Amino acid sequence: MLASVLTAALSAAAGCSSPAGHSFALPEPLSVSGFKLNTYVEIKGYDTTSNRKLLTEALNLCDRYEMIFSRTLTDSELSRLNRHEITTVSAPLGELISYGIEYGQLSGGSFDISIGSVSSLWDFTSGNPSVPDTSDIAGALEYVGYDRITLAKNEDGTYNVSIPDKMMLDLGAIAKGYIADRIKDYLTDNGVKSALINLGGNVLCIGNRPDNSAFNVRVRRPFAESSAYICSVNASDMSVVSSGTYERCFTYGGNFYHHILNPADGYPYNNGLTQVTIFSKTSVTGDCMSTACFTLGLDKGLSLVENTDGVEAVFVTEDGSLHYSSGAKQYLQEY
Repeated sequence: MLASVLTAALSAAAGCSSPAGHSFALPEPLSVSGFKLNTYVEIKGYDTTSNRKLLTEALNLCDRYEMIFSRTLTDSELSRLNRHEITTVSAPLGELISYGIEYGQLSGGSFDISIGSVSSLWDFTSGNPSVPDTSDIAGALEYVGYDRITLAKNEDGTYNVSIPDKMMLDLGAIAKGYIADRIKDYLTDNGVKSALINLGGNVLCIGNRPDNSAFNVRVRRPFAESSAYICSVNASDMSVVSSGTYERCFTYGGNFYHHILNPADGYPYNNGLTQVTIFSKTSVTGDCMSTACFTLGLDKGLSLVENTDGVEAVFVTEDGSLHYSSGAKQYLQEY
């Protein structure tokens, strides 16, 4: 739990800045938190509609969706699909698979949700990690290819899904964004107009703070001390999501390995990037775009952002340099 807190890329600042630049404190929000989705999760309610029961119910939605999207929980809906025990899936699972296919196409296959046969060979949470055998990775790659997934929506909102034998879908790269959006829906449906949702660094803001100022979300510098940030984001009813090599990683045999795997060879990407942060209206867009842009590398990733409406980005390269999309700086205050 402590490791997840320390490696989260984003955090919400406790104060705001006035037009003159002076900091001032706002009343403390009501907050609930827990260790869910294998990370630290926190929801803060800033308006009078928020109460502990409502926020706790919103927090517990994480458990419901984990039982749908988890690749590792044997009883989850996704696990049953991967074992070919079911072919008709719920609307949430079908929708998330649809997002995965869409961003697989947008990235030209550099992001691929059918990577599960490969990602299951890697263990980035072990206290004694190791690199999978080359022959095992090569064998697992035979079952990777999002374009072999067949998806069709039914009239009742469910989906029919067909995947080849031994293919394994892994939605871990995009599930938190979808879940954050559903938590927001739940809170706004219950009248909440000012809140902050933080799913292990996936930050989604509902409205503004009670004084109508924007939330202040700080983007942490990769591999730096917890107090080191690359920028501060003025976030008003928007999502801020980061993906990077620092999230789950290890060093083995003198080499560095991280969890964003290349479906072309089964090994972590080595493209000069350490972090991509996306600003967008919805968190699922931010999650999908941050991972897809990371897999594409700096030039192609920036090109995808520039050709996508309502999305801006900051890329961090291995030398610590920051690279912005054309509209990103309107939200940022650099450190």
